[in-house]
Formats: sequence, structure tokens, C-alpha cells
Amino acid sequence: MRNQLDIQPEAFEFPTSRETEVLGPVDTRRCVTNTAALPFRFICNLEVGGSSCCTGTLIGPRTVLTAGHCLVNQCLQPGLAPSAMRVIPARNDAASPGEPFGSTQVTAVQLAQSFRPTTATDYGVAILRDPIGNSAGWWTFEPFSVPGDPLGTSIVANDESIPNASVQIDISGYPCDLPAPTHKGGRSDACFKPGLRKGTVQYHDRNGLANITTDGILEYFNDTFNCMSGSPVWFETQPGRGGRMMIAVHIDRNRPPDPPEANRGVLITGTVRSFIQAHSFSPPGTIPPGRPLVRFGSRGVVVEELQYRLNVWIVVTPSSGQARLNVDGIFGPKTLAAARAFQRAMTLTVDGVVGPQTWRRLQLPF
Repeated sequence: MRNQLDIQPEAFEFPTSRETEVLGPVDTRRCVTNTAALPFRFICNLEVGGSSCCTGTLIGPRTVLTAGHCLVNQCLQPGLAPSAMRVIPARNDAASPGEPFGSTQVTAVQLAQSFRPTTATDYGVAILRDPIGNSAGWWTFEPFSVPGDPLGTSIVANDESIPNASVQIDISGYPCDLPAPTHKGGRSDACFKPGLRKGTVQYHDRNGLANITTDGILEYFNDTFNCMSGSPVWFETQPGRGGRMMIAVHIDRNRPPDPPEANRGVLITGTVRSFIQAHSFSPPGTIPPGRPLVRFGSRGVVVEELQYRLNVWIVVTPSSGQARLNVDGIFGPKTLAAARAFQRAMTLTVDGVVGPQTWRRLQLPF
């Protein structure tokens, strides 16, 4: 299995024209005036060369979930290093400060296995140079709330929680057509200011669920535009059941003759959920969920998670001297060496056996 960190964008065709989609005669998106509130503070503007190109959302202090095509074409075009991308959580250039949590650069990317653009494998993670999520916060699988906001946030943890009836769907991101004096349909834009660059203000829309396809795509009637690829898609449930529950990652719109006309996101289920779990982190002071013990010779999806997590640590800790691992689900000599190096750095028992203590440290911020 090839290393998804080294995938070549030249191998794919990117139909980016499919992303643009304001549905109907009236654009219903509205600017987010308070990006310090949940969940808007987790949502990041992705920028290259001073121009907005995509959206992402924090799922850890150094991990940003986004559409895979943002990481290999729409933002990081061929020849550009990951460090060319700037990540700005809660950006709002219509207010002051415009970057309330600052910004950081991408140091590496990790794509979904078998990545193909505009399909159910169009997702990936940007690994950040700095732990900016420690200031802004991030989406977690465990329900999370703050004083004054009992509804809170979560990432869908099981298929039973995915809605299959008529519910309201939310999406928020950084479109490259706004701010503008007026939206399609004539409504004025509360965040428009002369000279304000497009793509630097967050916009939110709420509309209906259209469909869930058999190939793992969520379809919805929300208005979007270019640069909103990678935006989180969520719905609201009761606080004790997850609150604002993220269920998809926006990628594009459907194409005729698919009825009805709608926008689309990768549904967080199955292997998508496993990938996100392998790059998500539990908040400090919490007890992460247990993981099976694995050691040299082990195989399977649990070893894949271990390799993903070790790769995050290796990327942000160049002093470890470890090379990034090929995520193949096989606990071989290189995975053993990386596990021992991690245990040594974290002052754990250095035996290469990944049990409760090592798993706990891998799942907490480092």
C-alpha cells in the first residue's frame, strides 16, 4: 500500500467547476459575526499566497480535517510544499482582530487511502506546525460544551446517530464569492466593507437534508461556493446526545441527472470515521477511549490507527529521527522502532508494546 503522504496529484482529474453551487433564486448564506462561538471557532480558512482556497476544521490541536482535493490540487497545487498553506481558525476580517487565534502553517498532509476527488474518499488531514487548536479548541467524538453553550459539539460516533429523515443541515466555511454588497436574490450582506477581500469571512447556511446515497455521500440543499470545500457539515440534536453533531465534510455538488439538485459531502461513517478517529485527540484532562493492545506482528485497522498517530508525532517532532510510516496495518520493524521512540520521548516503558499507557498518550495532545 502506497504512503498517502506521498501521493501524486498529477494522477487525478479535478473537476473543480462542480463546486460552485448557490441553489435556487435566493442565496441564503449569512456571515458569522461571532466566530469565537461554537462551532465556528473550530472552522479554519485555508490560504495560499495570500488567497483563500478552501476550508477545514480542527479535530485536534495540530490536525485539520478537510476535503482531500484541497490538499493536492485546489490549495497545494503541484510543486507547492505543505508549508505554503496558512491555516487561520475563526478568521473574520470584517471584525477586529481578524485572526483571533492567530495562524500557523501546514507541515504535512495525510490523504484517505484510495483517495479519489469528488467521491466518498475525498477527505484528508493537514498536520500543523503549531498546536493552534489549544487556543481555538476542536471537534471531538465525545460531546463537548462550554459555559453558556449547553448544546455543545461532537463528531458522529456511530451510524445509528446519522439522520435518515427530514432534518435541518448546517454548513459553515469561507466562500470565495463573499463578502459582496448583495447576495443572489438581492439580500444585503451584513459583513460587506469596501476593500475587504473575498474568502476572509465565514458564512453559515441552514437548510434541508436531500439524500444519503448508497456510496457514502450526504446531499443537502444548503448554498455553497468555491473555497467552501472541506467545510464541516452538521445537524443539531439534544445536548446529551451530541448537540451540534458533525456528520460530513463538504466536497462539491451533485451532477445531472442526479435528482434533486443538491450539494454534497463525504458522510462520516465506516472507514471515514476510522480515519478521523485516528487523527482526532481527546481534550487534556479526559480519559481517552480504550484501544486493543498491539505489538510486533499485529495486523489490522488498529495498527493503521497506531501508524497514523505515530505519523502525526513524527511530523511535528523532527528531532525524533524517525521517518514517516507507510500506513499498511502491519506492525513491522519500522512501526516497532517508531513506537519505541515515542515511548522513550514520553518517558513510558520502552518495550514496543502499545498498551493502555501508550495508547492514552497517543490520544492526548503532545
